Amino acid sequence: MKHQVTIKGYHEFDAKELYAIVRHVHLTTDFMSDDFDRKFIGVEAFAKYHQELLSIYGALMLIAMSDSRPVGYLTIEVNTAIRLRHTARLTMGIVEGYRKQGIGRQLLQAALERLKETKAIEILYLMVRADHVAAIHLYQSFHFETLIRLARDTKIGTDYYDGILMRRFI
Repeated sequence: MKHQVTIKGYHEFDAKELYAIVRHVHLTTDFMSDDFDRKFIGVEAFAKYHQELLSIYGALMLIAMSDSRPVGYLTIEVNTAIRLRHTARLTMGIVEGYRKQGIGRQLLQAALERLKETKAIEILYLMVRADHVAAIHLYQSFHFETLIRLARDTKIGTDYYDGILMRRFI
């Protein structure tokens, strides 16, 4: 089922609202590897991190809106190492109840269009769990290629999962 959304930028939102949606996504899926509450100790830390991230040319944070509510996000984090500034890392999450409705596809399409316009990024990387088949198919449909499968890359409790590093040239 396709769900049409409006795509907006980070600066069109209150940090508290974005903090809530990103935290919700992290807490309602096992496919995120970051410990959100440890990484962002409150709204202020979240806002500061994203303000610094978005101050770098080429960085993005896009928000998918449905019925005036944020239902997904996509972040492009530019590598700051001097010889790697042409590369960036993609992360994305969709609110539970809106997953598998084409929202990730719309976010990814909007991000790639913006990256092509700015020409700041030449290579986009992402990590995905090997058992997250829907996400892998989405990325492959946008011409991401698998670089390597990392055995036992992610550990949840006592269970291990393989990770896949993917890349796309812009």
